[in-house]
Amino acid sequence: MEPINLFCIPYAGGSASVIYGKWSQKLDPSIQVKPLELAGHGRRMSEPFYPTMQAAVTDVLNTIRPQLTERPYAIYAHSMGTIIAYELVAAIRAAGLPEPSTVFLSGRQPPHHQYENKNMHQMTDDDFLEEIWSMGGTSREVFESKEWRALFLPVLRNDYRIIETYRFQEPVIRTNADLVFFYSDRDHLVSKPGIYEWDRYTTQGIEHHEFPGGHFFLNDAWMEICALINQKLRNG
Repeated sequence: MEPINLFCIPYAGGSASVIYGKWSQKLDPSIQVKPLELAGHGRRMSEPFYPTMQAAVTDVLNTIRPQLTERPYAIYAHSMGTIIAYELVAAIRAAGLPEPSTVFLSGRQPPHHQYENKNMHQMTDDDFLEEIWSMGGTSREVFESKEWRALFLPVLRNDYRIIETYRFQEPVIRTNADLVFFYSDRDHLVSKPGIYEWDRYTTQGIEHHEFPGGHFFLNDAWMEICALINQKLRNG
């Protein structure tokens, strides 16, 4: 199998290296996992937050640009990361750079789908964390830690600010990559009608794979997801 890079974009508040670092244990050795750490997250925690979604996309593109012509590549993104991935691929197309062979997405409706805007980033700390807790993935005990709040609440709040102030612009920019969408049966942020609207975003094929669990199912089902990625990238 020809070597291929897999650039992985995290969800809101997440560290790409923490979420995706272990994936290399189950992916084919020819697939090089490239977690894309966002400014203010993980090992880049000391860097200032992005003011806008476009600033995030520009930073990610600048990070990966030298690698886009070295070998084929694919992208994986979850939740907030799917919006970054969409705008990133649009920027790659606009720059005349090679597009990914496959874009793997999970945990969010397509960019044109209008979410109910709760302006969570403007809520009080307690109300904001209650909304986050309701999505699952983090225990209430963690939220009660003063140390955790001091470190991660600003990260989460800014991520929600840039996603809630993001405005999709028509028309849809269609990629020439295949799309693969993973979703869970108990994720209240994703619905099947919305899932199928992702086919507007590619000139190629789209696959759908359902998993048990809630919004953060990828943290439990990562080995099964890696198996499907292996199968897709091996077979083209």
